[in-house]
Amino acid sequence: FVLTQSTPVDTWEGHLPRLLFFFALDRPVITRSEICRAFWPELEPDQAVNVFHVTKRRLHKALDRDVLIHEDGYYRVNPEMSIYYDVMEFASVLMNARGADSIDERMAAWERAASLYRGPFLQGHSDPWIVERRVDFCAGYLEALAEMARVWQERGRHEQALALLQKGLVQDPTREDVHREVMQLYNRLGRRSEAAAHYQKLVTDLKTMKLEPEAATVSLYQEIMA
Repeated sequence: FVLTQSTPVDTWEGHLPRLLFFFALDRPVITRSEICRAFWPELEPDQAVNVFHVTKRRLHKALDRDVLIHEDGYYRVNPEMSIYYDVMEFASVLMNARGADSIDERMAAWERAASLYRGPFLQGHSDPWIVERRVDFCAGYLEALAEMARVWQERGRHEQALALLQKGLVQDPTREDVHREVMQLYNRLGRRSEAAAHYQKLVTDLKTMKLEPEAATVSLYQEIMA
């Protein structure tokens, strides 16, 4: 969502101007060729350039200002615009967590990152550049949850750790490393039947994707059942 002066912007004249804004926000500088390859790879270069300029004009009209400026062969978001972008904060707090000295600082950063993540990046769109960033941001979210879960386990708060890991699997149910951690936690809590049920559901879900569980997952299941 984009807001200006706390008012939602809904006069984009199509989805492309809005997506172009997010594409530019995600990069310090970009070339026109990079934009055209990402948005109109099927068009001839001249055609793509024409569509780009139309899209750029619509973006400027929607936000009532020159959003993209051109300098030295590159486009970038107008530095005179005061912008808060939650994705930038999300990436920043994850970096802060990795470099923090104390566990309390890391926990605060991970908690902030987890609170900022509201779901898949630009949900509803499947452009390759969007899918790529979506995977990156989801991985960052799971990193925050997994690290917090590890700390809670070290403190003997296994139920809290379990809740965080299960929350992560809602966003990416294919992460078998997280599934294994959930199974191990169930086992530590004396809930072996739930560990088994979790494994069986994973196997069923993987079959729908024509996949088999990883060897490490099968081995863990056998170890728990033994």
